[in-house]
Amino acid sequence: MKSFLKALMALLVVTSFYACKKDIETTDPLQNDAISSIKKGDSTIHKLVVDGRTNHVVEVNGTYYYADDIILSKEQFNTLKKLTSSLSTQERATIAQDFSATWPGATVYYQYPDITTMTAAQHSSFVATINSAFNNLTNATGIRFVERTTQPEYIRFVKSGGNNSPLGWRKNTVNTVNLYNYNMVGIVMHEVMHSLGVMHEQCRPDRDLYVIVDISKVTAGNENNYNIFPTYAGHGPFDFQSVMLYSSGDFAKDRTQPPMTKLDGTTFSGQRASISAGDIAGLKSLYFPADVNGIYRITPVYVSTKSLDIYGGNPADGTRLIIWPSHSNNNQKFVFRKDVHGYYQIKSLLDTNKVLTVRDAATASGTIVEFRTSANAENQKFKLYNRGNEGFSFAPKHAPGLRMEVSGGGTANSTNIVVGTSNTTSQAQRFNLTRF
Repeated sequence: MKSFLKALMALLVVTSFYACKKDIETTDPLQNDAISSIKKGDSTIHKLVVDGRTNHVVEVNGTYYYADDIILSKEQFNTLKKLTSSLSTQERATIAQDFSATWPGATVYYQYPDITTMTAAQHSSFVATINSAFNNLTNATGIRFVERTTQPEYIRFVKSGGNNSPLGWRKNTVNTVNLYNYNMVGIVMHEVMHSLGVMHEQCRPDRDLYVIVDISKVTAGNENNYNIFPTYAGHGPFDFQSVMLYSSGDFAKDRTQPPMTKLDGTTFSGQRASISAGDIAGLKSLYFPADVNGIYRITPVYVSTKSLDIYGGNPADGTRLIIWPSHSNNNQKFVFRKDVHGYYQIKSLLDTNKVLTVRDAATASGTIVEFRTSANAENQKFKLYNRGNEGFSFAPKHAPGLRMEVSGGGTANSTNIVVGTSNTTSQAQRFNLTRF
């Protein structure tokens, strides 16, 4: 898996997709020249250039395939379109940050397939496979799967002619997971992981450090299986054992010319037997970034010898948060307490009645983050965005376009921790969590 985040597979396309109709290429007049569309039969291939990378989305009858088995909502597709535009850093971060959301409370509701759509034997096999997939994922990660009663958001399983899933959780939305291989546990886990918000391993932003992808060797219309979404985060090293990885020869024009190889030119095979250790670590990081029973050091990714520190070890209201050489005293020990979906209060062991707070609930870049008695206020709650190997970014609930950062990207002792305009390329806004 990885990444989450982390976290694209092949489209079952009817023959008419490649029918001998004239291709028509258009641009979107409401956007820019970074968007173009090619009509092929009854389908449309959209090309969207985001941060210099081309993303392909195949639209079939109003359904948007970000990969062969990943379905985007109309809202997610429009998010990609917006990201092709000349947006400010804050606008870009605000638009992209919830492209693929996790399930609240790490609890996934589901509904078994309708028995009237298949034989009793097929239904029994399907249900047993779903249960095995859920048990494997829960035992490995702690993510819970609960049969739905009245919840509006849930996974609905359907026996179908192909395998696919929506990407991530969305409010008031049913995730319909279609399965042809309904009796294969590994494939069910793969599709469920898409619904959990995980993309394919070959779509990590750092994939070119591990594999060579040659899009020219991919059959026309299947380029979307090698997209790299700009905010997708890889967790740990590239995982050749991941259940989310494709094989070298998938979607090849010529099986002797695989589209994807290792850097030395050798090929590899994807597996659908079980989730890997890397998949497990990625899911845990995505859904449980901080254990409520854990005590953590918070370290800027670019200055690993220093950590966030309560200035002077002073538990008084208004005490500044700074960076200081790493040590084991309580002023560098923090605990995370869950609030609403994705948000945490961050407490210090100096005084667990006090939490990290954006001073005066200000929304201006450069506002100091301080230590203050909890009032359960929105400027005292932070959402953790998992950047995989790039650490976490912290967004205050009262101002989601801001991020906690080391002031000026400094390295000097006593440099203040402040909030600044969200910038996904800024290392000063990324932090690693290390458990004591």
